[in-house]
Amino acid sequence: MKPAHTHPRAAHFRSRRTRRWLTSGFATALAAGALLTGTSAQAAMGLGAGLVDGNASQKPDHLGEKCSVASGATAKKVIAVTGTGGSTATVDACEKWDDNYYSAMSVDGYVGYNGIADAGAKHEGDGKTPSGVYNMGYGFGMKAEPKQFHGSKYVKTTKDDVWVDGDAVKGYNTMQKKSDGYSGESMHQTPAYDYGQVIDYNTAATPGKGSAIFLHVNTGSQETAGCVSVSEADLLRIFEWEDDSAVEMAINR
Repeated sequence: MKPAHTHPRAAHFRSRRTRRWLTSGFATALAAGALLTGTSAQAAMGLGAGLVDGNASQKPDHLGEKCSVASGATAKKVIAVTGTGGSTATVDACEKWDDNYYSAMSVDGYVGYNGIADAGAKHEGDGKTPSGVYNMGYGFGMKAEPKQFHGSKYVKTTKDDVWVDGDAVKGYNTMQKKSDGYSGESMHQTPAYDYGQVIDYNTAATPGKGSAIFLHVNTGSQETAGCVSVSEADLLRIFEWEDDSAVEMAINR
């Protein structure tokens, strides 16, 4: 969808979970009858300090409040986009811990100028962002691949690149070359497409169901034509947070 995209803010934290394993000295102390809370089976599993103070393993410090993630999300990392009225949205980088999702980062974002579509109702040219859960695809941009991007594929776009949209059938909802006879939305637009990432919506390329749905840099217009946009700084933080993990986007009205 042609952009009109927008807004700022955030803080980034890299996801990680560490496990402590019993040292030989600690094992010796156990054998000598050192007082510990918990079972020997727990000790063998390396639950660390939790054995001493009686507490279960704690939520990692970099995770904050619980995320509101749409049902159907299964990835350990999910970008939750929640509409807050009109074209505004909150974008949370959420990580799964203990069967719940928690926010590692929350930033301001924008969606379609007509808001977020009902489930299954998205169509070409409606100015809405599709609701639902989608895989995050490859990265792209007019600028060279940023150091924060760790995905398996990044395409540096040129003036020859277009995203086939509209009433096209051949190559619909894919990036193609004008020099190969294709037409569509230019992928050479700044600042919107300085950096971006494909949201894998309508991967079946069903004509008319909607095309060119991306996560990309906002333009200052405080709306998009169907994509999700955040500030460039926030997008780069999201890239780094994603690392090389499989990531989903869950878009909620």
